[in-house]
Amino acid sequence: MYQPKKRMNEQIIAHRIQVISEEGEQLGTMSLQEALTKAREQDLDLVEVAERDGTVIAKIIDWQKHLFIEKKNKKKNQANAKKTELKTLRLSYAIGEHDMEIRRNQAEKFAKEGHLLKIELPLRGREMRFQDMARAKLQSFVDSIASFYKIDGSIKFMGRRFNIQLHPLTPSSWKQKPTPVAKSV
Repeated sequence: MYQPKKRMNEQIIAHRIQVISEEGEQLGTMSLQEALTKAREQDLDLVEVAERDGTVIAKIIDWQKHLFIEKKNKKKNQANAKKTELKTLRLSYAIGEHDMEIRRNQAEKFAKEGHLLKIELPLRGREMRFQDMARAKLQSFVDSIASFYKIDGSIKFMGRRFNIQLHPLTPSSWKQKPTPVAKSV
């Protein structure tokens, strides 16, 4: 953790300084020696906080305690920060309808968590001859999850696979999921 170097105690270069107590109370302008004496009486440090109009402003604080609280707050903020990942779903050329539904549910779960989504459809061997059908299958899958993902561009063919990257929509802007139509037997 990089901390800009602050001058403390004897490192302060000034003859007269404005002093603030640990509670934030203004103690007034005094000589450096008086301020150091007040700080030492309380077993605290005199830390230079700022300089205004040629006057050095210093605060009487427990420096180690201050560093500990800053470090603790930084760690807490990092824990609360939202972490997004790039999740990948891999479809195949011959994917079944049930498997497609499972991938749809996975995509919805990733969208709720706020993750980016990359969908891949690799082609192997003879499947390379049916690129138009593979593109149509991938496009139908992307259309089925369009209610909770925003499409960023078109489907790209790189190497032997189709790729597309999607960004999640906010849950409040999700469109109603279409109800599956019951098949007659």
